[in-house]
Amino acid sequence: MMRRTFAVVGAVVALVAGVGCTIAPDSAPRDVPPEERALLVADGSEGAETAGEARIYLVAPSDDGGSRLLRSVQRDVAPQPAALLEVLFAGPNQSELDSRLRTEIPSGTRLLGTRATGETLFVDVSDEILELTGEALTLAVAQIVFTAVEIPGIQTVRLRVEGDDQSWPRSDGQPRSGSLRVFDYPGLVESSQPAYPGVPA
Repeated sequence: MMRRTFAVVGAVVALVAGVGCTIAPDSAPRDVPPEERALLVADGSEGAETAGEARIYLVAPSDDGGSRLLRSVQRDVAPQPAALLEVLFAGPNQSELDSRLRTEIPSGTRLLGTRATGETLFVDVSDEILELTGEALTLAVAQIVFTAVEIPGIQTVRLRVEGDDQSWPRSDGQPRSGSLRVFDYPGLVESSQPAYPGVPA
């Protein structure tokens, strides 16, 4: 009888101790004190860059030797013409370089001015961009066009060099003067949709 009593008492003590060691869930979100925030980090590695809502377009690598495409990447910058294009002209950051993202806009290209008129953004750049030819020029112009139309209200881009209008190549290689649209560069941006699985054989 006494042995059974000790067994029951022992079970009750173990149950109480187990309940006392559990962590009750919070009933509502709460701020984590600064001194406890380090406990939430799994390791000492540096986190990713701040991701913003604005986007610029860089050139993605071509693994199969085919045509290179543009890829949009996020930037923590106001979606204003000068600010966004300056970030584009600065090129990829280190993590993007490590992922083999590039820009075709020549180093040293300067943004000389921007002016929005209705749905058209006039973009004036320095003449380094004229050093490009062929696919490189097409990609560089497309980077500017796709980035510019990320700005609310902008649908077309009028790209000038040192204040002068130019003819720019479309994705089919044909020159186009006047305003440029994303429709001048069909198929030049990577799809954000995942690839469909193959049909079973």
